[in-house]
Amino acid sequence: MGVRRAVQLAIKASYEAEKPVYTYGPLIHNEQALSLLEMLGVKPLKEIPEKAKGTIIIRAHGVPPEDKKRLKDAGFNVIDGTCPRVSRVQALARRYSRKGYHVVIIGDPDHAEVRGILGYAGKLGLVVSSFKDLERLPPLDKYVILSQTTQDEEFFKLIVEELLTRFPGGKVYNTICNATHDRQREVRNLCKECDAIVVVGGKHSANTKRLALIVQEEGKEVFLVETADELDKNALRKFRKIGVTAGASTPNWVINQVIRTIEEIPSPYESSWRRLTRKFLRFALESNIALALGAFWLALATLLVADYPLDFRLPFISSLFLFASHTVNRLVDLKALKLNDPFRANFLKKWRKVFMLATASGFLGALALTETLSHLLFVIFCLLVAGSLFYSIPFLGRREGLSPVQHLPGARSLFIAAGWLAAICFPPVITYGFKEVFLWWGTAVFLVSFMRAVSLEILEFQGDGFVGKETLPVFIGKEKTFFVLKIVWILLGLAVLGGFLTGGFQKEHLGILLVLFYSYAVLSYYEKDLLGKNLELELLAEGIPWILAGSIFLGEGIRRLGR
Repeated sequence: MGVRRAVQLAIKASYEAEKPVYTYGPLIHNEQALSLLEMLGVKPLKEIPEKAKGTIIIRAHGVPPEDKKRLKDAGFNVIDGTCPRVSRVQALARRYSRKGYHVVIIGDPDHAEVRGILGYAGKLGLVVSSFKDLERLPPLDKYVILSQTTQDEEFFKLIVEELLTRFPGGKVYNTICNATHDRQREVRNLCKECDAIVVVGGKHSANTKRLALIVQEEGKEVFLVETADELDKNALRKFRKIGVTAGASTPNWVINQVIRTIEEIPSPYESSWRRLTRKFLRFALESNIALALGAFWLALATLLVADYPLDFRLPFISSLFLFASHTVNRLVDLKALKLNDPFRANFLKKWRKVFMLATASGFLGALALTETLSHLLFVIFCLLVAGSLFYSIPFLGRREGLSPVQHLPGARSLFIAAGWLAAICFPPVITYGFKEVFLWWGTAVFLVSFMRAVSLEILEFQGDGFVGKETLPVFIGKEKTFFVLKIVWILLGLAVLGGFLTGGFQKEHLGILLVLFYSYAVLSYYEKDLLGKNLELELLAEGIPWILAGSIFLGEGIRRLGR
């Protein structure tokens, strides 16, 4: 949490704060994240100048109070990125030192966090990093024991026990961060299940190195890497089950890259059909074929729910337009995609010309089919194509490679949902006329498309944040995004209920309730924040329109069998 908060503050400052923007020392212990921040113009500052201007961000580890004062006195606008859990330790150190207590900090004396806490403890601060350090402690009467937030839990308990034996009466605060505690506990559990463990994180990160040490203590082979490029594929090939954990400063996209790379290593323990199935599913998602097929079936279901003739030109229009719209957006968005999914970015880059041709063919094919139906539909889809290009291509107000629309907070998911609604519902309505059922069906299509779009944005929110895309998760955070999605789910339920109460949906459409159960299950699964499950999570999100369409096919099948 503290690392995410510091990085998000830095990203926001890079766009909004007074320039230039600095961090006091490295913001976090991860070279990949720091390199990306430098791309945004956020650079580390090692020494405090006498006079300065601009903005400076205090890193997640915190700093001594005198350093914070010097930064303000120099003329900086100071943004405090100290992790709230570190701030709590600092507050405890300050409170007890003012009462005359010695403050014993269990941690690494050279770590930035420990140096910051010592600043709040003043002359009464003491650091213990090993049992040898206990021999150098002065006699302690009134004292309090604190911990570096990333300290090893077992080591902390042993040191505390020895301290209290030597100097009874000390107050103990276990200030190890819950995330650190959970991470260390889980890596021990991973060691029981796996043959080897890959630890992902900065080589200079204390908590990352501690995780690797725990794996060694558990007797399992450990591979400590900063990026997927450092993986020893030949060595990993021999293991049946590989566990992956990561340091607190490791961004999600780096972890996902490592997991994806491990999955691609040929293994003698994986069946060929399973590998081929995974490759096929990845290809269907990366090429947008799965999206195009989902749009086709949803458009076909629209004809069934409104009892229109099965004119297959209409679902082809929807499918071709949505395929082209999403593909062109991906092709001009490779910067963010390279962070979120480098394999997909490389795939699209390799076949860029093919996908550019497919995109042009999709738009032209959709327009050609609309012309065979009506001039009005042709004109409307010309406007939709123009709107799609306006959203995707930054030819107006170019800034950081994004179009003006992409800088509107949360606009992306609304824009996509509106595009799906128009592509799915406009062709039949304009061709065969409006029916009351479209009030409810159109609402369901819009809400389902919105849920799909936002769910996929959640998977990519870290990379999107680094390139300045104001998607809904970037703008309001993941937790609030899930709250919004639950509100949308309730609205979807009300739309379905309204359709049945007004007679828009018939009894054979009861299967539409399936989309409510399915979408809620998807949201619940997403909230578990399962790293490394991007393929599974993306399939689940893409499945929401499929389930809505499938519920109508199911009802129509039952009705026709009843005849």
